[in-house]
Amino acid sequence: MPGPTTPHRTASGSVDPAYFEQLYRDEPDPWGFDTSPYERAKYAATLSTLPRERYGSAFEVGCANGALTAGLATRCDALLAVDVADAALARARARCDALPHVRIRRMAIPGECPTETFDLVLISEVGYYLSRPDLARLVVLCTEVTATGGHLVLVHWTGPTDYPLTADDVHSEFLEAPGWQLVRAERHASYRLDVLERAAPHSQ
Repeated sequence: MPGPTTPHRTASGSVDPAYFEQLYRDEPDPWGFDTSPYERAKYAATLSTLPRERYGSAFEVGCANGALTAGLATRCDALLAVDVADAALARARARCDALPHVRIRRMAIPGECPTETFDLVLISEVGYYLSRPDLARLVVLCTEVTATGGHLVLVHWTGPTDYPLTADDVHSEFLEAPGWQLVRAERHASYRLDVLERAAPHSQ
């Protein structure tokens, strides 16, 4: 969902990480992740659309304060959750402190990226903060870190924002990229949710 202030941009045109840091310093839960009925319903829908009951390894891009991370942790053996805001990460770490299979890291995607591969990648309310060039880099990153047969879940607010891109911009970029097959598509009142599968090399 849109943030409470108009975000500053980096030289590449993406939203500046300092925007998120300031939001979390001013308000512990600026988007109402813990209180919003929209967020609760969206989290439930996100977890219910996962094609597998359990995954060996998962990667959550933009974990914020860990509200969704805790639920996602129940569906995988190992989870790497990253964000750019230290203030948000501190809350995510506190929330997941009793979950030893969850790693919380500061990582500025797509400039930084993990070196391992994952069975599941989740990008929820993150892609539209990026410029077109940075989104293209994110698509490449996800293609590289998702194991063949693994899944990519995209979830984004479809209402108006001050962000560089829209939900449809983000999802279209992934859907048009080689190496992915759409396995589920949902449009809700205020967000869209797509699940893609990483295709085997011979089927790309």
